[in-house]
Amino acid sequence: MDKTTKGTLYVLIAMVLFSTGGFFIKLINANAYTIVFGRAFIAGLIFLPLIQWKKLRVSKNYLVLAIGYCYLCIMFVLTTKITTAANAIILQCTAPLWLYLYYVIRGKKITGRELIPRLFILVGIIVIFSASAGGNLWGDLLALTNGIAYAMVQHLMDKEYPVSDNSIIGLNNIILCLVILVLFPTQIDFSGLSMAGWLGLIFLGVFQIGVSYLVFFKGVRMISALKASMVSLLEPILNPVFVFFFVGEIPAVNSLIGFGIILFGIALTMIPMKDIAQIEEC
Repeated sequence: MDKTTKGTLYVLIAMVLFSTGGFFIKLINANAYTIVFGRAFIAGLIFLPLIQWKKLRVSKNYLVLAIGYCYLCIMFVLTTKITTAANAIILQCTAPLWLYLYYVIRGKKITGRELIPRLFILVGIIVIFSASAGGNLWGDLLALTNGIAYAMVQHLMDKEYPVSDNSIIGLNNIILCLVILVLFPTQIDFSGLSMAGWLGLIFLGVFQIGVSYLVFFKGVRMISALKASMVSLLEPILNPVFVFFFVGEIPAVNSLIGFGIILFGIALTMIPMKDIAQIEEC
């Protein structure tokens, strides 16, 4: 198996695991901050013995990665709770648009072949934000900002760090727990959590943000952040499907239309481009 195929497979596995977040978050009988803290604590605990403390070096890239990761995790759970799962995930998965804009700012020349797919993504966003989109406007806006955070995290995952991927995953989740404890201490409440809720939290911590980010890290380094963001097309497809079958939540018509337009735009970005190497060097 060549490096590109193996990297793509890693990202696909990560997307399947990421996709389970929607219905578990909907089903767990706890508020968003409790879920964020619980799954991060479990993930941090699992990876704690694997952290290479002696090799740890604080860098600008890692600080931004940690901040982006905390924002991404908090906002994904929060937006999944307050808007539809479909809106939360598809707006988060506008990351290819924001990555492309970042590369343009860095000097990437705009071409029609690259611009048109991003325009489809932009039109889809507008459709979702239309008055009858069926979600929650505030939740949709937060989900859109999460797309920017997701792009930032994907970009920074492609960088080299002095510690292992296991260390980064463990540290990120420990930092996330500390952020929740400092900013939202009164929101953490496990008292009413059922046995099913605890099992859901364990799955989220071990697999949905533990194992998933480990294989995602490996995949991104093999195929680049931009290509990984394209392969992540699978997540916004599976996430609302799982929520529909396990929770019964059906997105509004406008959401489905916008959802389809964004998916089409993201799919168009998967068409090979002559200057893809130039993009990846940014």
